[in-house]
Amino acid sequence: IPVLNNRMGFVRAIDQVLSLKRSDIEVVIIDGGSTDGTLEEIRVRESRISYWETGKDKGIADAFNRGILHSSGKFIAILNSDDFWDVNALTAIEKGVRENSEGGVFYGAVRYVDNESGYAYIRRPRLSALRYRMWLFHPAMVISRSAYECVGLYDECYTHAMDSEWCHRAMASGLSFVELEAVLANMSLGGVSDRQFIESLSQYRRSVIAHGLCGPFEAWVFFVWFAILKSTMRSVVLRPFKVLRDKLLSRV
Repeated sequence: IPVLNNRMGFVRAIDQVLSLKRSDIEVVIIDGGSTDGTLEEIRVRESRISYWETGKDKGIADAFNRGILHSSGKFIAILNSDDFWDVNALTAIEKGVRENSEGGVFYGAVRYVDNESGYAYIRRPRLSALRYRMWLFHPAMVISRSAYECVGLYDECYTHAMDSEWCHRAMASGLSFVELEAVLANMSLGGVSDRQFIESLSQYRRSVIAHGLCGPFEAWVFFVWFAILKSTMRSVVLRPFKVLRDKLLSRV
């Protein structure tokens, strides 16, 4: 679990994992130097945490990599402090691993949640569409240690699309991806990739070209299309929804 100044979200994420009371799950916390009380929450749970550290890192990819290097399990899941597993996630993951022993990446659907409004929707993965846009979601992925050993860790040059670039690299290397027919994680809207969407999309375009999943012209078309689509969706759908919500709340 990577975290930086997100005390309440972190408590929700880690307590759900610890509530499973599984001796075969190790918890690794990489804190980026929190000053909001997150460290106190870590220390309270220290006896149930396999490893934790705090201090300034070089970015999200560095935090991911540090967590992986300090873990020892056969399979690794990265859970953002804003996100939390679905109640049936572990059952689905274990079933998938049993039935696909050669799998390198196990992935499922996510439930996107707007913590401010309570609005939520499910987004299902589409591996075949990965050259267009990120249709896999790292909180809903479990990756084998052998896959990381084969493909490598996250590229720190990709500050916003490190998970996308890793998936593109894994696909280009022929790694086995296994889809699980389940919602694995609840993912909060408003993360870095949402707040800085154009930069994320730009890095995504660079990655699909670098790994041969898409030609430069095609990648640019998708870049422009999704940039316009995102802007339109915010203007036409999200803003009126928020205005309506605020009006309703003002009458309560």
